[in-house]
Amino acid sequence: MEPVVDGGRPVASVQSRLEMKRLSEVAWPVSGLPEALPALARQCDLPVRQIELTAPAHFTDEATLNTWMDWAADTLGIELEATQVAGAEMESLLSAAAPALVKCSVENKQYFLLLLPGYTRGKLHILGPDLRVHRMPIAELTQALCVQYAGRFSAEVEQLLASARIPERDQARVRIALLRERLATVTIRGFWLLRLPPESPFAKQLQYDGIFRGAGMALGVFLSLYLLEILGWWLIGHGALNGQMDLGWLMAWGLLLVSLIPLRLLGMGLSGILVIRAGTLLKQRLLAGALHMSPDAIRHQGVGQLLGRVIESSAFEALALNGGIRVPIAMLELVLALIVLISSGIGTLHALLLLIWTMVAMWLGRRLFLRLQRWTTLRLEMAHDLVERMVGHRTRLAQQAEEAWHEGEDQLLTTYWQASREYDQAAVLLNGILPRGWLLLGILGFLPLLVGGEIDVLPLAIVLGGVLLGYRAIAEIAGSLTNFAQAWVAWQQVAPIFHAAKAEQSPAIFHAPAEHDEESGKRMPIVEGWDLVFRYRAQGAPVLDNCNVSILGGERVLLQGASGGGKSSLAALLSGARKQESGLLLLQGLDSGAWGMRNWRKAVAYAPQFHENYIFSAPLAFNVLMGRRWPPEQQDLIDAESLCRELGLDNLLDNMPAGFMQMVGETGWRLSHGERSRVFLARALLQDAKVIVLDESFGALDPQTMERCLRLVMERAPTLVVIAHP
Repeated sequence: MEPVVDGGRPVASVQSRLEMKRLSEVAWPVSGLPEALPALARQCDLPVRQIELTAPAHFTDEATLNTWMDWAADTLGIELEATQVAGAEMESLLSAAAPALVKCSVENKQYFLLLLPGYTRGKLHILGPDLRVHRMPIAELTQALCVQYAGRFSAEVEQLLASARIPERDQARVRIALLRERLATVTIRGFWLLRLPPESPFAKQLQYDGIFRGAGMALGVFLSLYLLEILGWWLIGHGALNGQMDLGWLMAWGLLLVSLIPLRLLGMGLSGILVIRAGTLLKQRLLAGALHMSPDAIRHQGVGQLLGRVIESSAFEALALNGGIRVPIAMLELVLALIVLISSGIGTLHALLLLIWTMVAMWLGRRLFLRLQRWTTLRLEMAHDLVERMVGHRTRLAQQAEEAWHEGEDQLLTTYWQASREYDQAAVLLNGILPRGWLLLGILGFLPLLVGGEIDVLPLAIVLGGVLLGYRAIAEIAGSLTNFAQAWVAWQQVAPIFHAAKAEQSPAIFHAPAEHDEESGKRMPIVEGWDLVFRYRAQGAPVLDNCNVSILGGERVLLQGASGGGKSSLAALLSGARKQESGLLLLQGLDSGAWGMRNWRKAVAYAPQFHENYIFSAPLAFNVLMGRRWPPEQQDLIDAESLCRELGLDNLLDNMPAGFMQMVGETGWRLSHGERSRVFLARALLQDAKVIVLDESFGALDPQTMERCLRLVMERAPTLVVIAHP
């Protein structure tokens, strides 16, 4: 958020001295960012690496600041998400954004505010340079921030104040109101939301999000609920068996029953909130894992297998989260049932039977798991086979005899039907017969007590209550075992995606964005590689064997060769899309460990072959600018549209109803082969990379368009590597 100046006069001059003083007390200077960011993370109990941050001498522009923020977050092991907000929504963002960093201006100098969680009585909690928590009214901070961006409207507002003859005592208040109204639709940048990255250990994410604490609260509520139920049984049983069923006992029992209602609602509400929050974290983790999966891991799976993983990931989320709540509740009920039975003095036999019956439930749960595993394997195999047959339907019609179209389907269906039948039988036995079998066993357990002689009625009533509580526990255990079995089978499909999201090693140094036209670095090697070895499979022949490469800054390199010669593999290594098995690859003298893979991939723009590149179902602007930033600034949109027109996409932009913001992709405007190729070129050129690698990017273009695009690429690329067939 740069300070806005109107007519040479800083807008900040219209701020009150009180606001200026308050901001200066709680704001951190730019030079203090290396200390401010770790301090904010630790204050919010975020686990951060004990690494001392460094900062450049000064942040020359917004690009340098954003690059430093990304690097600092990677180094500390946290995530900083840059965001923007309309002026009308700034107050809402400030109240819900913490922990966050907010850029502001004090006396035309850049500062940062560190927002802490906690929003009480209209005041924000701010961590100051003195490491103390300060409180500032949100209205005051919103007003101070809005004023800094109102320079373009200052003259208009002052003229309106003069023409309306607003009394001098009211001018300050009216001026602020008018400025905020004009800023309602203005986009304001300079906000960074702080959180744990989805690649961090999942247990830490659950702990930081308060899932463990919430689970403890939910268990406490359910424990109170069960204790009150037991107390209610004791009251009504004691009164009935001792002939004390007067109005007082009945009223106490009724109050206990009424108090169970809000407790049960509270427990269900807490459980639902936990499931939603944990489900959100799990979705983020799986999405991060899907984005981190290596191309080779995906390439060897068919469409049906990938679809099966997607389906199982949804099932795993629902089953794991619901089962995670049910298991501790079932254990709690079982423990309470055992305590009730043993406390009766005559229920030792029933307690032993309950433990034996629990072991039977565990055995039946294992049996259910094995049958479910076989049934799921067959189901996914059928889904994969069906999808692959649908995708290759035309090929089958042309190349396969009609009598062979359905070979093996009957056998597979028969096997699947048998597996389904066995699984259903195991599920009925576990969830239907097992709990009711405990009731029968519990009643039979009374026979030794009744035959042995005269026993007080009160202990018998307590044992009966323990048997009923044990029935609930066994039913809950059976349900939780079913959920657990289903979740574990689904986990076997989801685990590769979950584990693919692992935090990368943090970069060792900070790389500020460099200008492309620096002549001093033109003839220096920008990419160097020695003895590079790469193979797609561990036991396969190497595609690249002891490969050496050296590319000077500013060079235009054409790489030609026969198919299978390793051209695309080398391009993938240069861009960081794949990792070499051995050898050393340097970018400006540093390896990927020093750069960090995120920074490496920003520095080397890569347009892979057509079958490995994609148009996403999103606006055309997103597909073009995804390598630079999103959401974009106005200048980004101007640059992107200008480049697309230079690449010959004029007719496309003019024909689409929404222009550059038209939805494209499978569910939007369909692009031709040549149009997609030029979108990929624009995406690479707009990334502002140091090196651009194009793999067969001109094959779909006619000669005239190819010449036009190649000339443009040659002009704009700082260093260029083009791969083509001879």
